[in-house]
Amino acid sequence: MVNISGFGLKLNIVALQTFPMGFDIESFADDADALFIDDTETSGYEMDFAGSLVAYDKAAPILVAVSVIPNSEDDINLKLLLQSRKASFKWLPIQDVTTMVVTYPDRGRVVFSNGTIVSGPLADSVLSTGRRKSNTYRFAFGAFAGAQSSRQLVVGTIQSLLGLI
Repeated sequence: MVNISGFGLKLNIVALQTFPMGFDIESFADDADALFIDDTETSGYEMDFAGSLVAYDKAAPILVAVSVIPNSEDDINLKLLLQSRKASFKWLPIQDVTTMVVTYPDRGRVVFSNGTIVSGPLADSVLSTGRRKSNTYRFAFGAFAGAQSSRQLVVGTIQSLLGLI
């Protein structure tokens, strides 16, 4: 049986200027998706005048959303990271390169690098139920590495070796 539980998920975020030692995220929201990795469109297509399909490769960012419990230590760290990227009248944004390491409960790891935080709340919202709303922060990354399972790691390594032949 395949274990699809997300209990035990852990993220580590390193931002070279703001958080060079990094910080862990473990206090995920219970009313929103804790970790959402958006579909990545790696190819495009068009129809030419003759009616033939023309496919091409294209660069595409990897979009990741993380939802955390409001006012937790993780939320405060993410707000600081977001504030460091926001330009204002007196402040220039820090040019920061962000890396995120996702560790799954079955010890699989995925590394997103060459990225940045792109959006999130600067303050907490309150729902009509009287509860603070979970805060979702969105990141964009340019590179991906790793494997979610040991099987994926082995198959990826074999494919890489066969590609050299």
